[in-house]
Amino acid sequence: MGTGRLVGTKSGATLGNKQVILSALLMVAGIVLLHVICLHFFKKEERDPWDLSDFYPLSVFKFRRPSLPQLGLAVLTEGAFVLGWRGLTARRTALVWLFCAGLGLAVLSNLLNGWRFGIDYPTATIGDSGIEYYHDAIVIQGPLWFLSHFNAIQFELLEHARTHPPGPVLFYYCLYRVLHNPGLISIGVTAVSIAVALPSLRRLLVLVFGDAPPSALLLYLILPANLVYGLAVVDAPIAALFLAALVCFIDDERRGMWLASAFLLALSLCFTFGALFLLPVFFGAEWLKKRRIARSLLVVGVGAALVFSLKPAFGYDWLASFLRASAMENEKGFLLFAEPRRYLWYRLGAVAEILLFFSPIACWLLARGWPALKRVAPRGAALAWLGPLSLALMLLSGAMKIGEAARICIFILPYLSLPVIAALRELRATDQFRVAQAVFAWGLLMQLFGFYQW
Repeated sequence: MGTGRLVGTKSGATLGNKQVILSALLMVAGIVLLHVICLHFFKKEERDPWDLSDFYPLSVFKFRRPSLPQLGLAVLTEGAFVLGWRGLTARRTALVWLFCAGLGLAVLSNLLNGWRFGIDYPTATIGDSGIEYYHDAIVIQGPLWFLSHFNAIQFELLEHARTHPPGPVLFYYCLYRVLHNPGLISIGVTAVSIAVALPSLRRLLVLVFGDAPPSALLLYLILPANLVYGLAVVDAPIAALFLAALVCFIDDERRGMWLASAFLLALSLCFTFGALFLLPVFFGAEWLKKRRIARSLLVVGVGAALVFSLKPAFGYDWLASFLRASAMENEKGFLLFAEPRRYLWYRLGAVAEILLFFSPIACWLLARGWPALKRVAPRGAALAWLGPLSLALMLLSGAMKIGEAARICIFILPYLSLPVIAALRELRATDQFRVAQAVFAWGLLMQLFGFYQW
């Protein structure tokens, strides 16, 4: 697995506090500028019909002033991070310890909002009444009943479940049967996400760089999108499934991985219609490497067959549910033609929010790491732009409304992280730690001064 620290071909490159501070200032300036431009075009009474937040491009967000106990907990959380980083990245480390660190830091950062709003609220919001998957999960008669009746009751489901396949509700149903308490279910969501993502990420880094040091894995776990939304939404386990499907797809060194990829693709499609995001990545990755798409066609074909087999086996028609969800999401038709101003501002806000939840220093290193990634890992460079390209196609299609982009950022974190890791490989150990501190501090500040409903 390699040594604990990231070691590159140009060890000794530097990154000082100046770059860390400058990256943060540039991001803040860019976000403020976009906000001011938005306000120039939309007065307060005009913004609300377009669901533009008062803190645009931040969406579904409430600003709050932290109390003294919360500030104290933030200091303790920062201390836990420093000890964890130094202890886990100095040597080869078993994944179980990285799992514990990632889970612990996510829980601690969310506890800055308290147990009620930081841990319990993401699953159950205001209790047994609400619009979350949990609220559908606690009333269904069972998994087989839900699958067989889904198409008939889709319009009767709550806001989130009706526009997704049955997977999220069934996922929360299983967690509810085991854990019962909404707060524990939130923690369970994170635990499942990290347990699936960590081995997949390690294999991805081995395939791209030849090694997967604990520092790279831990840095991924502390990215702000993971800290803020790891407990909050089902998008975290979905993103882990996406990553696992990708890794199995590109891992042609081991026999039978294409079949695992097909199964994971089918499972992803049962969780979200957004799993179509993976198709351009699969086809593009294979074409760029081998100038053919036979493996992609095989994986997608088998995955689709598995999904469509649910109809004769259990009575669930995936295609029918997709068309109904699409109609509900786009009641007025294609958003660009129906509401062009809303389309424009949602697209701009989505890009800004994705960068914000990636963190300023990670964005800085993403740009800095491109040449190194293309030089040492051309295959990784292809993935690094295929993921964002596929997401861009989704954005252009009108997918993602207000409040969704920050969560969708989790989907492309592995792709965005590859140039960052390439840049880190060329930094000294002290500067690698400085980067990790900056990434974690940004996420901690976001938790400390804001409340994110989803």
